[in-house]
Amino acid sequence: MKKSASLIVSMALLIVYSLVQADVPMKAWGKPSLQGNWDFRTVTPFQRPAAFADKEFLTPEEVEDYEAAVRVGREARASAEFDGEYDQQDLDVGYNQFYLDQGTTMTTTMRTSQLIYPENGRMPAMTERGREASAYFRVLQSRSPHGPEDRNLYDRCILGFNAGPPMRSGAYNNMMKLIQTENYVMIQTEMVNDHRVIPTSGGQALPASMQLWKGDSRGQWDGDTFVVTTTNFTHLSRFSGTGESMTLTERFTRLDENRLEYEWTVDDLEMFEDKFTAVVELQLTDADLYEYACHEANYAMPLMLSGARKQEATGVEDDTWLPSWSR
Repeated sequence: MKKSASLIVSMALLIVYSLVQADVPMKAWGKPSLQGNWDFRTVTPFQRPAAFADKEFLTPEEVEDYEAAVRVGREARASAEFDGEYDQQDLDVGYNQFYLDQGTTMTTTMRTSQLIYPENGRMPAMTERGREASAYFRVLQSRSPHGPEDRNLYDRCILGFNAGPPMRSGAYNNMMKLIQTENYVMIQTEMVNDHRVIPTSGGQALPASMQLWKGDSRGQWDGDTFVVTTTNFTHLSRFSGTGESMTLTERFTRLDENRLEYEWTVDDLEMFEDKFTAVVELQLTDADLYEYACHEANYAMPLMLSGARKQEATGVEDDTWLPSWSR
C-alpha cells in the first residue's frame, strides 16, 4: 500500500515537472530558447542590508513592505526641498532623479540580496593588493585629469557602468537583447550598446597577452544551462575592484515563458579573499533597446580636460572630480 502511494506521488511529481518543462520555449536544435529582450531592473539590494542580518529570504508580506518603503522613500525625496548632499548627487550625474529607472519590485526569488555567496550576502574582503589598487584608482579619479586616460571607462564611454560583464542592475538602461543561434549567443546591453558574440562550442581561448575591455567569452551548454566563462580582462576593466586575473562564470537558465535566471561568479583571488556569486531573474519584455549615445561624439572629454587646464592655470586643486556617490 505504501509502495503504491509512493509510486502515485512520484508519477504526479513527474507529470508536474514535465508540465513545467513544457513552459520553457525550445529551439529547433533541442536547446532552451534564451532569445528575447530581458529586463534586469530590481530593487533587491546587491548586498544584504544589515537590517536583514542572517535572513536569506523574505516572506511575500515582507517583500510588499520593502517595495512600499522604496516607493515612499522615492516620493519623499522627489517632493523634498534642496537638502544639499542628496541633490548634489543629482548634479553629479547631470540630471535629476526623475530620469532614473531602477525598477520598483524585488526579484521573484524573494532573496534579501542578489549576492548568494558568501552566505552572508556581503562582498568578501579585499586582499592587500586589492586595497592598494583601489586606493590608487581613487586618488587618480579624485585629481584633475592630466589626460583622457586618467578618467574611468564610464567617463570615457568605453564600458557601461551596469553592462558588465557581468550585468548588474543600475540607475537606468537595465536591459539586454539576446539573440541565439546554434553556434553563437549574442548579448547586447542597452547601456553604451555594449555587445558580446559568444561561441556555444567553447573553442580555444585567446592567449593571455591579448586583453580586452569585456574579456574573452567562451560558452558551452551544461544540460539546459548556457555557461559562459570569460577571462583576459584588462587591468582597467575593474568590475567592483577586480583586476586582470578575474575569471567570470555566467550561467543563463530559461525558467519559463517570462523568466531567465542569470547567475554569475567572480573569481579573483588576487584582489579578493574569496569568490562571490550573485543571481537575479530577468523578465521578458516587449520594450526595445535604443541607441545610448553617452556623451555623444565624446564632447564631454575635451570640456573636462579644458576645465582641468584652467584649474592648473589658476593654481586650483580640489577633489570635486570624484562624484559624491564614490566618496
